[in-house]
Amino acid sequence: MEDSHQIFTFEEMAELERRRLVAASLRGILAMLNADSPLEKLLNYIVNQACPLLNADAAAIYYLQNTGVLTAQAFTGIPVEYIRYANIPLGKLATGQATLLKEPIFIRDTQELVKNPSLSPELLLALQLMSQNYRSILSVPIIIREESYGALTLYFLQTVNIPYEEITLANDFANQAALAIDNTKLRMRIEKDAVTQERNRLARELHDSVTQRLFSANLIAETLPKIIERDPAKGQEALDELRLLTSGALAEMRSLLLELRPKALENIRLEVLLKQLTEASSGRLHKPIALEICGQATMPVDVCLTFYRIAQEALNNIMKHAEANNIMLELNCNEDSINKVCNKATLTITDDGCGFEQVENLPGHFGFSIMNERAQTIGALLTIQSQKNCGTKVQLVWESRKEELL
Repeated sequence: MEDSHQIFTFEEMAELERRRLVAASLRGILAMLNADSPLEKLLNYIVNQACPLLNADAAAIYYLQNTGVLTAQAFTGIPVEYIRYANIPLGKLATGQATLLKEPIFIRDTQELVKNPSLSPELLLALQLMSQNYRSILSVPIIIREESYGALTLYFLQTVNIPYEEITLANDFANQAALAIDNTKLRMRIEKDAVTQERNRLARELHDSVTQRLFSANLIAETLPKIIERDPAKGQEALDELRLLTSGALAEMRSLLLELRPKALENIRLEVLLKQLTEASSGRLHKPIALEICGQATMPVDVCLTFYRIAQEALNNIMKHAEANNIMLELNCNEDSINKVCNKATLTITDDGCGFEQVENLPGHFGFSIMNERAQTIGALLTIQSQKNCGTKVQLVWESRKEELL
């Protein structure tokens, strides 16, 4: 009976182990991509993984600048002296050719390159330094969305012959580098777009709220002396409206300044944030918003910000949709007797507006899904109760876990 177990030679076992390491390395790169690691860290990881797995003695990732010169972006095993002079023109040497032609370039003997009479003095010096240390070079292009970004270049101390499988593997690493770079560019673009959108939102807020209120306040201030002279009672009403407009504009300006500096929100107590928020919203609605606060216990920063954001979203919904005459915010904080920190907080926002039938029938409307997601991030419970023409009640309840009190 023949043995069904396959027997591998030493060379085959070594090759299997190398392929296992390659697979593990590529998985590691993908894990770092998913974790949104900084680009510099990713590229350095790639060149450090590529060297041993491709039997190279040094490696570098070059990127093509607008000037048409390739510069090292990440490298390992290469003397600093070479990097200092290694500004490679597009189309020159293995790196420049691979980038220009978008295909792998292998140079078996670097000594032959030094004899090229068309090299500039600076490039010749860099090549002489490099050829003293490395005899063979493999360069594979890094292509992002069909455009040449640069190249991954591998350096070998000894003269070598590189089989097709090794070039394919080098291409795999170059593709991982391309993915890392593209991912970083997309993330930066998204962040930039998010910043632009936020700036546009703040600009609209400034125009729609503060500017309009200041304009109205200015008109009232101009006519107030005549109104008081003719009808003191109406003059008092106009004065009260002027006071409401100006205090609302000031509160709105403070809120906008905080939005421009989000970190500043973390240093302000929740009751102060809610007071400022209600004053700003009251100015927009031209009617007072009641605020009641019971307790001033300290709570975690993420909980405080979540309460503030949900209150902000709820008031925005009321201003846009509710047509309410009476609005109230209530915050109740229970303090732990030992640690003097908040162990339970309840925020209730009620209005007597037009209401609606059921939240379930309005998926994605009025920001309810966003509010609910915010609540879930801190383990809080958000409930919304409403009836047609009977107003709405939004309630957020958070209780600390025991470990949060330690």
